[in-house]
Amino acid sequence: MISVALQTGIGEAAPQFTLPSVQGGTVDLAAYRGRRNVIIWFSRGFTCPFCRSYMEGIIEGYESLRGTETEVIQVAPNLLESARRFFGLAGVPYPFVCDPDKRLYAVYGLGDRGALEATRTAVVSFARAFTTGDGERQVRGAWLDVMNRNFVRRLHHHAASALEQGIFLIDKQGRIRHRTVVGPIDPVPDGLELAALTRVHCADGLPAT
Repeated sequence: MISVALQTGIGEAAPQFTLPSVQGGTVDLAAYRGRRNVIIWFSRGFTCPFCRSYMEGIIEGYESLRGTETEVIQVAPNLLESARRFFGLAGVPYPFVCDPDKRLYAVYGLGDRGALEATRTAVVSFARAFTTGDGERQVRGAWLDVMNRNFVRRLHHHAASALEQGIFLIDKQGRIRHRTVVGPIDPVPDGLELAALTRVHCADGLPAT
């Protein structure tokens, strides 16, 4: 379930959502209210070699981020069952949720930068994967997420898109305290950087050290 479009500016209430997760069950943003800050990372998912690298950076600093009473929710435009097959037993330590129709991206004001950017992104992504020795995972990920009975629909929704990424920091009261929107393969902060971001923007809700 995804709410209707709302304002996503600084100080505004974050649009609520409930989405299925790779780990099983659903993730409800409202459940973190009063308990934890939340960083929502709208990514391109496991079929993007850049995003896989950014995920590693977040995982490496994940404990520091948790020390600021903050959870990460990664949103991806992947198919849920495809994501579960891709990650297998390796798993992800934070919630990874799927929004294959990109409805939540639109609610938060994120869009597609068009066909030319999509073409450039695809070429750069595959080049990075194969030059860094990640080609096997790139091909496997693309196959799992696109080559299925909904092939044409999946091309439209994910593979042939230049989907923007967004980082939204939401405080314990459910309000957006920081917002960053970047291109589909632009860098996003790692776990340590996200922890520092939280200390700056949500310091009033953190325990004294």
